Order: sequence, then C-alpha cells, then structure tokens
Amino acid sequence: MVAVNKMDLVEFDRSVYQRIKDEYSDFAARLGFSDLTFIPVSALCGDNVVHRSRTMPWFDGEPLLTYLENVYVGGDRNLIDFRFPVQRVVRPDQDFRGYSGQIASGVVRPGDQIVVLPSGKRSTVTRIVTYDGDLAYAFAPLCVTLCIEDDIDVSRGDMIVHPKNLPQVERSVEAMVVWMNDQPLEVAKTYMVKHGSAVVKGSCADIQYRVDPNTLHREDGKRLA
Repeated sequence: MVAVNKMDLVEFDRSVYQRIKDEYSDFAARLGFSDLTFIPVSALCGDNVVHRSRTMPWFDGEPLLTYLENVYVGGDRNLIDFRFPVQRVVRPDQDFRGYSGQIASGVVRPGDQIVVLPSGKRSTVTRIVTYDGDLAYAFAPLCVTLCIEDDIDVSRGDMIVHPKNLPQVERSVEAMVVWMNDQPLEVAKTYMVKHGSAVVKGSCADIQYRVDPNTLHREDGKRLA
C-alpha cells in the first residue's frame, strides 16, 4: 500500500497524484510486487486517513485506516511447511518439560511425528500447551509450548519440523543483504548471524554485485557500505 501524502501542498491536484502513482508503479514493477494500492492523503488535514476526503472527490477508493483494517493477508501465510524454532526450554518442575517458541510456518497437532534439527532425533508431539489451555492444533504465527513423548536433547536454537517435510540444510547460502552498519561489510570477517532463535558465527565469502537503491540497477563492487 502506497500512501501519497501532503496532497494539501499541491491543492489536492489529481494530475500530481497520478504522475506520482505512474512513476512509483514503474519503479515498483522491478521489485516483483503482485499488487499495489495507492491512496492520496493529507495527514495534516485528515483527508483519506480515517474518513473519505471531500476535497478529493475524484478518488473513489477506501481511506487509509479502512484499507489497513480489511486488507487480506491470509494468502501470505505458509500453512504447509512446519517450522518451529525453539526459543526456550520450559521445565518448572520434574514432571513437566516443554519447548516454547513461535510457529514460523505450518501446522502441528498432538500425535504428529517430529524431527529436531540439527541433531536429527525423532519423537512425537503429545501436547500443545498455551496459557489458556491445551490446543487440538496450532499454526503460524501462534506462540505455543510443545511437549514431546521422548526425553531427548532439545535446546534453544534448535528447529522442530515434520520428518516428511524437511528444510534444506546448508552451510553456505546466497542472500540479498541490506547493510546498515557504519562500518563497511568486510569479506572473510567473522560476524554473528541471527538464524531463527539461534545466533551463529558466519562470514561473507564474496560480494557478487551491489544494487543502487535509487535505480535498482546492479553495479560492480567488492565493498558494501
């Protein structure tokens, strides 16, 4: 959703809004967005923020707040690939042991077979525990505590998955990086990498190219600042 703000500064001119919309649509086409919604607003005057604007009768869409409250985002959820990064091992007494975290994707039910990565040990889910009671099933992005049948070693940073739907396991990955640090990224230097609920050591092997954020054009360069 793109809010074109400060329409009051151009006297709510439709042609100015249309020009900005066309330019941004052309730019965004290179980012691969499936759909875009544009809303002309004036935050200062409240136009098209909560209520429809009387000064822009040429715009027949929803105001900003209405759009945000009703936009459909359910299609973005992955309910197929079960991924559960363990954030905390819960053991208040000798009779209870559970593994807490937020389900990143997929669905889990009591009775499901699971695999703990990276150890590869297997077990079965016996309970899905929450503050409000046990659940018959849970899905992303719920925060739950899983209890399993076997007393195996599971630690913070491990990932629980289904045995017939394993994630790809690699030590080397290719990634698009947005570098925000004051110091430039250094090839071969050791950095701490956040991976799920784990923090591991890693390094950059090579910078293949850089992207100019203003034009999205690729350019050569072995330094990322």
